[in-house]
Amino acid sequence: MKRKLRRYKFGYVLGTMLAFIGLLIIVMIISRALPEINSSSTPLQAFWDFLWAEELGLFLGVRIQFSFLFILAGAILVLAGAVFAFSKQWFFLPGKNMKLQCPFCKKYWTSTYDRGQVVCPHCRHLIHPKLTTA
Repeated sequence: MKRKLRRYKFGYVLGTMLAFIGLLIIVMIISRALPEINSSSTPLQAFWDFLWAEELGLFLGVRIQFSFLFILAGAILVLAGAVFAFSKQWFFLPGKNMKLQCPFCKKYWTSTYDRGQVVCPHCRHLIHPKLTTA
C-alpha cells in the first residue's frame, strides 16, 4: 500500500504569515535593545534588563512591556510551527489487495478497496472500513 502526502496551501500560508509576524516582533525588539547591549559588558543581562524596563507605546496611552511582546512572539512562532505540522495529511493509496477493519466488530479481512462503503463479511453492517497497514 502506497502512502501519499497531501499539503494544504492555506496551512502553509497561515504558518508562514505567523512565523513572519513572530520574527518581525523579535527583530524589532532586538533592534531597539541593540544600543544598550553593545554598550554593556554583559550583553545577556543588559538584554534581560531592557526587556523588563522598557515599554512600547501603542495607541491612546496604552503601553506594553517588551518582555510581554517577546513572550507573545515566542507563542506566535510555536503556533506557526503547529500550523505547519498539522497542514499535512497522509493518505493510503490502495493497491491490489489490502487489509480492512470493521469499525463495529473490529475484525479484519483482506479485499480490494474500490468503493467507499462495503458490507462487513463478519457482522453484515454497511460500513466505511478502516484501512490498516498490517
